[in-house]
Amino acid sequence: MKSLSLSDKLSLLIVAGVILSVGILGLYFDGFLKENDLKSAQKRIQHGFFQLNSDLTNLESELKKGIDFVQTDEPFLASIGLVNNYQDKQHYNAILLDEEKKRIARTLLDKVKFSLNTDIALYDKNEELMAYVYKKRNGYCLNFISYDRGEKALYSRCENEETYTKHPYSPHSLIRFNHAAYYSDDAVRNDSVITYHLNDGTLIIRSHRNIVDTAGNIEAHIEMSRMLGSAYFSKLSDNLGLSVTVSRDPAYAATASRLQASISGDSLTISQNATDYIGVASHPTFDKNAYLIIAMNKAPLTAALDDNRRRLLVIMAVVIGIALLVLRFIMHKNLVKPLDAMMKQIRKIEAQDYSTSDLLRTGDELELISRNVNRLAGTIRERESALRQSQINFKHLSFHDPLTDLPNRRMFMMRLEHAIERHKHDGNKLAVLFFDLDEFKHVNDALSHHVGDTLLKEVAGRLSNTVRSADTIARIGGDEFNVLIEDVKAVRDVEIIVEKMLADFKTPFLCEGHDILTSASIGIALYPDDGEDAYTLIKHADLAMYQAKDDGRNHYHFYSRALSDYVTMKAGYISALKTALNSGEGFHLYYQPKISMHTCEIVGIEALVRWERDNIGTVYPDQFIPLAEETRLIIPLGEQILLQAFTDFVALRREGYPIEKISVNVSPVQLINSDMIRTLKRAIRMTGIRPDQIELEITENYIATNEQETLRTLQRLREMNVDLSIDDFGTGYSSMSYLHKLPVTRLKIDKSFIEHLPDSAESVAVVKAIIAMAKTFNLSITAEGVETDAQLAFLKAEQCDEIQGYYFSKPLSLKELKALCEQRSVAAKC
Repeated sequence: MKSLSLSDKLSLLIVAGVILSVGILGLYFDGFLKENDLKSAQKRIQHGFFQLNSDLTNLESELKKGIDFVQTDEPFLASIGLVNNYQDKQHYNAILLDEEKKRIARTLLDKVKFSLNTDIALYDKNEELMAYVYKKRNGYCLNFISYDRGEKALYSRCENEETYTKHPYSPHSLIRFNHAAYYSDDAVRNDSVITYHLNDGTLIIRSHRNIVDTAGNIEAHIEMSRMLGSAYFSKLSDNLGLSVTVSRDPAYAATASRLQASISGDSLTISQNATDYIGVASHPTFDKNAYLIIAMNKAPLTAALDDNRRRLLVIMAVVIGIALLVLRFIMHKNLVKPLDAMMKQIRKIEAQDYSTSDLLRTGDELELISRNVNRLAGTIRERESALRQSQINFKHLSFHDPLTDLPNRRMFMMRLEHAIERHKHDGNKLAVLFFDLDEFKHVNDALSHHVGDTLLKEVAGRLSNTVRSADTIARIGGDEFNVLIEDVKAVRDVEIIVEKMLADFKTPFLCEGHDILTSASIGIALYPDDGEDAYTLIKHADLAMYQAKDDGRNHYHFYSRALSDYVTMKAGYISALKTALNSGEGFHLYYQPKISMHTCEIVGIEALVRWERDNIGTVYPDQFIPLAEETRLIIPLGEQILLQAFTDFVALRREGYPIEKISVNVSPVQLINSDMIRTLKRAIRMTGIRPDQIELEITENYIATNEQETLRTLQRLREMNVDLSIDDFGTGYSSMSYLHKLPVTRLKIDKSFIEHLPDSAESVAVVKAIIAMAKTFNLSITAEGVETDAQLAFLKAEQCDEIQGYYFSKPLSLKELKALCEQRSVAAKC
């Protein structure tokens, strides 16, 4: 019998050892998997309860924060106070109170929508429902309770609708009409309280807070809720890879532990059945405990055990085969393979293949030579790669914008010229878009140029996803982009693309942690209608873009010949305006008297500017003031008006005309972009007028622009003892909820409401409401645009303080004003 060789014996010994070891390990791992699976199940279920508790804790915090705004939201508190003080169900003032409730509903919408919660409700001091907002499938629904002859009426609208619809009041399934106290008043006086409720398998988390006045009296109650239903538990189950449900079944009480204890794992009991591991945690709700059940499927364990047994057999076979091969290679080690590998490395370099070869691991000089050969190949490869990349980068940078990596102006011009040549032969149109971000400078100034650069890259990415792959978008500098749209069949095709661009900008851009909501203005020129060469098309698209900005921004505009003429005319107006300002000639002041309804005397005058332009004649303010504001020429013009008006007023007083005040309109541009306080003080010092003889008229639009900055500016003017009037009141954005905070002394009712008196019921209601509001806030009232006896009689009956209009006098020159004062004909009309 042939004896076994030493290598055969060694091979058999290793194979036997491997088989024995694998068998023992198989038995060990079989039991280990069962025990480990139970521990793993306990950890995963414990993690599931931790995640669930974390979600509930975060939701509680968010719900508390969601209603904490009531501590500092002064306009909101003022609206609540106004409703509480003036709501009379039997004699309900819908004009006053419903508008406040709409503002309350809008505030509630902002809060519940921003915090991503389900509903929010506000109860008045009588614990009756005032307004509420709840989430529907397609958005949020705003609601407030009104009264019609003492009966409740419900006004509702979806957030994407403009107007409210009136319905008979019907209760909401989860929002009661009368406030239900799940807590003591002391518990929510200085902090929010969270309560839990379980309704048809939906876990409801609700925050509560009382709103108290300075005396400690409860003014209102506010509640906000978040619903965790089947969708939430299904999503949580998917995220955890577990089954998470909620139940009231008392059968779970025996194995349930408190949720906090389940997180620590100290008292978490894991039960199991044929298919699942199960953990139960209890959580108190308003009436009884809810049980949170987390189950983990045991099927993976069974599959793992079966798979483990199969793998053991495979591993045994593979390991035995590998062991035999290894022994053979160790026993028969030689020098041929390392030398063959070395020659292969050298032949690769000769063939200009510089990729890295496998390093020899012989532990002698051959390994050192192999390492040096690889190092030589790597050095050559790096130098050739750097040279090629440098050439590619240079070519790329010459045709692309370095910030956005879009084509630059040079490449855009090349593609545009090529497209024009192609379209000359096929007869199709093409469109050039000039795209400019609105108010981009504000982003750089307020958030830094780094954030501005990030915004430009985000804009470039969004635009690239909007245009077709065959079209070209290029950044040509700053916040300006050009877009080339080829093969245009109809103008509507271009409009669809542009409208999609503008629609995409309704989603905020996330830049360095800032959510930036911006818009764009787009000008469009078509080939060959608006130009037959690249430079003309771009110039005309640029002109159209500026027209889009003039239209109010966030618009697009097509180029037209009329637009070119308008730009030329506008440039002529600006030049003439600058010339008139520099020469100090051409602007004249007219004065319209203000008549006291108490004394029937002229008590004040309003200064109105007119521009006498050469070869044109009189230009009225509505024709040149907007242009002066756009170019900021209103600042030097306004200073000239102040000086002339104050000088004329002081002269009138010196000559014995008993006029008490002079009113001057002040543009928002003057108040925002110039040192108005210093300008006013200089005019007072130069003319000698007393500050209490001055009344500045400001617009509602300025008041709404920046509330905090507005309050500071107006307060400084009032500290100078200058009276302030809100001009054209009722047409802008002033809110009763913060009107009482403004340091104004007078409201001027816009003539658009006066001209329909007393025939229009709507105008009558509005004027009465404004006068009543002014009396409430102790403000004087001036009605402008009075032209008829009927209007005068109505305003006198409503106790309006001052009248202004053609019924008494049109705007007059200074000489004509003196003559009117001497005739004393105003008193006879009054």
